[in-house]
Amino acid sequence: MNVITALELADGARALQQLISEQTEAHDRNEAETRFHLIDYLLQGVLGWDRGDFKLETAQGRSFTDYEFGTPVQMIWEAKREGIPFVIPVRTRRGNIYDIASISAASEEAHDAIMQANRYCLDRGSEIAVATNGHQFIAFCAREPEITGPILGKCLVVSSLADFEKNLSRLWDFLSPEGIRLGTLKAFLHRRGLPAAPKKLSASIPDYPKFLQPTTLQVSLANMAHLLLINIELHDDIERQFFKECYCESGALSQHALLSKQMLNARYSSLFPPDEASPRIEPAVAKPGKPLLTPEILSDAISNRPIVLLGDVGVGKSSFLKHLMYVSAYDEFQHALYVYVDLGRTGALSNNLKDVVLDQIEDALINKYSVDLFEADFVKAVYKADIRRFDRSLYGSLKESDPITYQRHLLDLLTSKQKDRASHTKASIGYLVKERRKQIIIALDNSDQRDSETQSEAFIISQTMASDWKATVFVSMRPRTFYQSRRSGALSAYPHRVFTIAPPRIDVVIRKRIQFALDVAEGRRNLESLSHIRLNLSNIAAFLHVILKTVDANDAVNLFLENITGGNIRLLIELIANTIGSPNIDTEAVVRGLEERGEFILPVHDWWKVAIQGDHRYYDPTRSHAANMYSVFGPDQREHFLISMVLAYLNAAGKHRTAEGFVTYTDLACEMQVWGFRASSIEAAVRLANNMRLVESNRRVTFDEDEAGLYGALPDLWRINTIGVYHLRVWSTTFSYLDAMAVDMPFFDEEIFRELAGNIQSLTLEHRLDRATIVRDYLTEVWETSSISPEYFNWLESCHEGEDSFDRARRALARRVGR
Repeated sequence: MNVITALELADGARALQQLISEQTEAHDRNEAETRFHLIDYLLQGVLGWDRGDFKLETAQGRSFTDYEFGTPVQMIWEAKREGIPFVIPVRTRRGNIYDIASISAASEEAHDAIMQANRYCLDRGSEIAVATNGHQFIAFCAREPEITGPILGKCLVVSSLADFEKNLSRLWDFLSPEGIRLGTLKAFLHRRGLPAAPKKLSASIPDYPKFLQPTTLQVSLANMAHLLLINIELHDDIERQFFKECYCESGALSQHALLSKQMLNARYSSLFPPDEASPRIEPAVAKPGKPLLTPEILSDAISNRPIVLLGDVGVGKSSFLKHLMYVSAYDEFQHALYVYVDLGRTGALSNNLKDVVLDQIEDALINKYSVDLFEADFVKAVYKADIRRFDRSLYGSLKESDPITYQRHLLDLLTSKQKDRASHTKASIGYLVKERRKQIIIALDNSDQRDSETQSEAFIISQTMASDWKATVFVSMRPRTFYQSRRSGALSAYPHRVFTIAPPRIDVVIRKRIQFALDVAEGRRNLESLSHIRLNLSNIAAFLHVILKTVDANDAVNLFLENITGGNIRLLIELIANTIGSPNIDTEAVVRGLEERGEFILPVHDWWKVAIQGDHRYYDPTRSHAANMYSVFGPDQREHFLISMVLAYLNAAGKHRTAEGFVTYTDLACEMQVWGFRASSIEAAVRLANNMRLVESNRRVTFDEDEAGLYGALPDLWRINTIGVYHLRVWSTTFSYLDAMAVDMPFFDEEIFRELAGNIQSLTLEHRLDRATIVRDYLTEVWETSSISPEYFNWLESCHEGEDSFDRARRALARRVGR
């Protein structure tokens, strides 16, 4: 029987009418015949499934599923023979929604089909199950059955083909390929009582996450740390010195990185598919100390294209530009008119990007080079050719006989020229290039601190200036925006070159930045803004010495800083500055240690506390550097381990990974479904891991969220990054992490929930150790009953790795008790 796939609801309605008209006599077809004569026809001809989108007779242990839909599996149908009807109970109210328990109680045949379809779905991670005999259909969301009874929840029941026709519009919305993709049946049944995940402990804490009030000393330290570490480069009086002494070349790999050098070096290698035409992308530094952005490239304006500096947020694109200006191409910049346009800090309050760029060009020319674009003599010089042409016009003939009229009309001409700011600025730049023999260098920086639309607009502006203004133009972009602009057409003409900016060595950055701040704090370098501050700088200097000593002596801290910041230098410096003076650090203990021993090493668990909790008493996922790896996405306690398994699978070596460490989403999702995780939960886990920067796609996409939830199509390729590896291999089973995550975890055991709620607001070491132990034991019990046993992840082995942190906490508690 040839079946034509229905493309629209109307096609399905006609096909169903034909099928019903052909059912003139009763049949007792076996399962195979039922599938062939009825179900295949309904799926393709009526519901619009293409034959290539579902599989038949897929092995499931020693048995076989009848129909599996999608890759990964999204729906499973269990087919029974046509001659065995399902008994549908009579009831007073109308409608197609029944309790599953009622259907199971009324019909043993329906009960067996439901349980079989449900078990297949749980084993394969499919959320939608359908039990059918070809004429009757029971569709429901798979879930664990009750220990002493049937599956609870609601189901959609179709009692006959005539009922199918009556409800075809709803069935099309629920069971067609697009309906399954959108999850309409699941959403519909969820509104009718499907269970959700338990509530979190944070819901029981007043004023969660509770801001911690810092001491006077901590406030003072925090203010000075931000001045000396974060805002230091903004001071004009030492800006050149700062970038000369603190700049670190990009691309150097640290010994503390938890990912392979091959994966780190390939951070931008898969931005475009290998078979797709793409611009030439190369690192900005090819060999140590030898930049590819040479003076020759700067002076080469033949391409009339902007130079793109491509790099993730915070890797050092701005520092690269500043170092280029002050050090590596200093002579070329000195003999050029250089305009630096900061689209982050300066342009943040304006919606009109073109005006921001023009304003900063005008300001730079007048303040740095005394070139006033609207000064009368300059304007006349710029439009000298236009004035000569005007002199040959009718008004020009009045130059001698009626100079007043002549001057008035000439003024009107020049005024009209200036009204179009963009054209006037372009003409002015052209005059400076030609008449004054000045090269124009324009850098559009920090657009990556704005949204993608602004970044794309910045690139279009840079293209215009490079091609029409004959300027050498730099524009910094994030990989995500570069990819999207390429696809949307904004990058219709490729730039001459694209230079990638990779992060520098973290430990080198820390030493240079801290030493520079120390030189200022201890008076070896003058900072004019500090001369008016009557403040004893000895405390901040002492704390900076602590940071330097810690970095030199503590590999655990280096490992943490290297991997948890993921190459984001801006984030690294902010984390260090926030640690100095944090209310979550025992600042007085640091001061006492310095006074008693002359030195102090800030332990790694103090750094963890700042990264996880910030300035708050409790962990809050919206304010933390840490992700909650034990989040769940539905009523399945095994999902506590879903993010860990996703990370472990991406981190495991094998044929499923490319040389750059990427894994296809299909392979990832299918692997997770082998262990029974639902397709929607897998997708939610990947989205959360991406948004919390544990993984990255080849498109570097961060999913946005609106009132309807997360949106945006999933990219094809995924890999773990250093932040994800640190969560997986270091944080996940430590005392500090498990204690912090307790407030954000849904506990499926009410007794555990009540036990933790009793002391959740206590910050004593004894109660924190108790909490972390309870959380770990709870997760261990879930693991041992889960039947999950992949080669690449074992919870019990992870617990063994984290045991040392519990031992340290126990020893610290014993010392306190013994005092």
